[in-house]
Amino acid sequence: MAMLALLGFGATIVHAQTAEDTTHAFYTWVLAHPWRAIPSPKERAQLSKLLSPELSRLLQSAADMEARCVKAAPKDEKPWIVEGDLFVGNLEGASEVAYGESHPEGDAVVVDVDLMYVDRRFPKAHKHRTVAWKDALELRQDSGHWRVSDVRFAGGRSLQQELQSYLEEGARSCAVR
Repeated sequence: MAMLALLGFGATIVHAQTAEDTTHAFYTWVLAHPWRAIPSPKERAQLSKLLSPELSRLLQSAADMEARCVKAAPKDEKPWIVEGDLFVGNLEGASEVAYGESHPEGDAVVVDVDLMYVDRRFPKAHKHRTVAWKDALELRQDSGHWRVSDVRFAGGRSLQQELQSYLEEGARSCAVR
């Protein structure tokens, strides 16, 4: 039996034993933590059992870059920060997830996911109430545990690419004055 424990909304995450367990744990955590920025140190620690070391390092580097950008920004200007939900292909985040097929790709397993965001400010059947889209979760084994190595968004973008772009732009734009 797979060993997976989620207490509350991900306060404690134990290593998942199957790709399916990791997928479920990841999206349980993501839906319980709608983001508008980079996760805090405490939240990155929670996620570290679900994310690949490379993805965890990219998140830490992005947090460090954001701190430099905030420090470098003039007091009357908005700093170069990460905005929107990082973990799903929609800035507003997601309200629900449905798991599709999983398939192997080399040493990875890719799980197709359908996500939905419901904006309850609009009445049912309003054209702006619901948005649906597809992402793909890429998982790889690390030390015998399945971990999220990337999230593939529509249009060929991915979480790793988005974080790397932020780091590159920050290096150009956020020199401490």
